[in-house]
Amino acid sequence: MDQFEYVMALISVIVGLALTHVLSAFGAAIHRLRGHGPPIKLEPIYLLWMSWTVLVLASFWWWEFKLQQTEVTWTLSTYFFLIIYSISYFLIAVILVPERMEGVSDSFVYLMSVRRWFFGLVLANQTIDVYDTSLKGWDWVMQPSYVFQCLTYLVVCIVGMLVANRRVHLALAVATVAVQVTYALIEMNALGSW
Repeated sequence: MDQFEYVMALISVIVGLALTHVLSAFGAAIHRLRGHGPPIKLEPIYLLWMSWTVLVLASFWWWEFKLQQTEVTWTLSTYFFLIIYSISYFLIAVILVPERMEGVSDSFVYLMSVRRWFFGLVLANQTIDVYDTSLKGWDWVMQPSYVFQCLTYLVVCIVGMLVANRRVHLALAVATVAVQVTYALIEMNALGSW
C-alpha cells in the first residue's frame, strides 16, 4: 500500500458511510411508498437533492485520485484536512437525509426545515473544495468550468437558505444537478487522464 492508498483508506470509509446512509434512507422511503410503515410524500426536489448527494459523493471520491498524480507532500495537516473535507460531505448527507427517513412525512416540508443547515454546509463544503482543488494545481482552480461551478453553488446556497418557494427550489436543484453532471463528465470523465 503506497502513501496515497493509505491516506485514502479512511476517506473512502467516510464516503462509503455517507453513501450507505443516503441509499439506506432511499430504500426505507421506497419501502414506505409501498405501504409498509407511515406514508411518505417524496417530491422531485428532494429526490434531485438526494441524487445530487450521491453524485457529489462519488465525484469527490473519484476526483481525489488526482492527488496521486500531484506533488502533494503527505503531512498530518493535509491528512486531517482531507478527513475534515470528507466529513463535510458526510454531514451534508446526514442533514439532508435523516436516518431511514424517520420523522419525514413530506420531503419538501422536511427540506425547508433543514435548508439553512443543508445549504450552509454545502457552501462551507464548496469553500473547502477550493483549497482541495488548489492542492491539485492552481490551473484547476482557474479553469472557467470550475469557476462557473463555484459561482453556481454560491448562488444556489444563498438563495436556498433565504427562499422557501417550491418553484425556486426546483430550479435550484435542477441547476445544481445539471452543473455537477456536466462538470463531472467534462473535467473528470476518465480516471487519471487529467
